[in-house]
Amino acid sequence: MQHRGNRFCLNCGLPVFGRADKKYCDDHCRNDFHNSQSVTNSKLMRPSHKKLRRNYEILTGVIDAGVCEIAKDELLIYGFNTKSVTELDLREDGTMLYGIYDIQYFEKANRMIEVYRKSDFSPQW
Repeated sequence: MQHRGNRFCLNCGLPVFGRADKKYCDDHCRNDFHNSQSVTNSKLMRPSHKKLRRNYEILTGVIDAGVCEIAKDELLIYGFNTKSVTELDLREDGTMLYGIYDIQYFEKANRMIEVYRKSDFSPQW
């Protein structure tokens, strides 16, 4: 293999030999470079994903227990974060419908939260 031009590894800066489109000196440098890129991006997203995952686990536990309504205060005791949702929708009756992936919930007037999976609820249109 011969060295063509001034090509250097994007990760460590050593000369790169081989194919003309090769960017890294070896597999270790290629993996290290891409892992460092994803770490930078995921540092911003990790806290949000953690909150969403926690909320999803709590609501899944409620549904798996066979309960369709739970007190809002009880959800908060379990560590539910009311601001971490993946979906918001205003219903015709003026209540706000929240969603976390495939689970939806809304708050009733008596601070009870009704929880269901999207697949369990058939639209009325």
